[in-house]
Amino acid sequence: MTRAHIFVGTHHKAGTVWMVSTFRLLAQDNGLGFVHLNKIDHSWKIDSKKQEFFEQHRRVVEKRDDRPGVFFDYHSAFPDLSACKQDRGAKGLHMVRDPRDMLASGVRYHLKSDEAWLHVPDKRWGGMTFCEKLGSYESYEDQLKFELDTAMGNSIKKMANFDDQGVFRNVRYEDLIVDYDMLLFHELLSWLGLEGIEVVRGLRAYWRKSLFGEKGKALGKDQLHVHSGAPAQWRTGLSDAALNMIEERVGEEIVKLGYPLS
Repeated sequence: MTRAHIFVGTHHKAGTVWMVSTFRLLAQDNGLGFVHLNKIDHSWKIDSKKQEFFEQHRRVVEKRDDRPGVFFDYHSAFPDLSACKQDRGAKGLHMVRDPRDMLASGVRYHLKSDEAWLHVPDKRWGGMTFCEKLGSYESYEDQLKFELDTAMGNSIKKMANFDDQGVFRNVRYEDLIVDYDMLLFHELLSWLGLEGIEVVRGLRAYWRKSLFGEKGKALGKDQLHVHSGAPAQWRTGLSDAALNMIEERVGEEIVKLGYPLS
């Protein structure tokens, strides 16, 4: 009996590097096809071509054998999966994170990262780059406002309004980052349809790529993607004024995602 394909969706500063490395290794160790949809072809960025693009790569995976493939998208911008659901089945994980921690992480990362899009001159800001514009604000609160008006605000709204298509299950970053005994991830792998030794290999991949596992031992805290995995950092890291400003703008999204307001 063929098993459902596996889908994993994240959002910027919501466990993307962690999940793509975990599921890539999981697929590799289990001999499953792994498709990083954002990295293959420019067509994935064009909404009108997403459906055709996905089906093309689904066929490639299915020609290998009857085992499931793993499809990853770091914007969680999946096309209609109805055909896949009907033909073979589909199950997915959608990573969510407290928007207040996402914002703080976004400011910190965007001020230091060398990602190309952060360093492209933009006429909206008089020729300044995103990184330069963000750094031009003297106060942290103004930097947070800028992120809300641009990159991180967009990510938060997309995360809160994600269509699960009857396929995806929301998984909180905050729950996984303290899943030291890996009981939650074990349950998720079983729910996704992995069996026997596949689950064991998946847990090994998770341990190797997690900050509480081998990844944390291998990386120094000066690594850009490594700051602190602790949940609810906003409680001590953001001022009352900053929290009020954030919750006035995206309070509805915070509540919709299941997080309490301050």
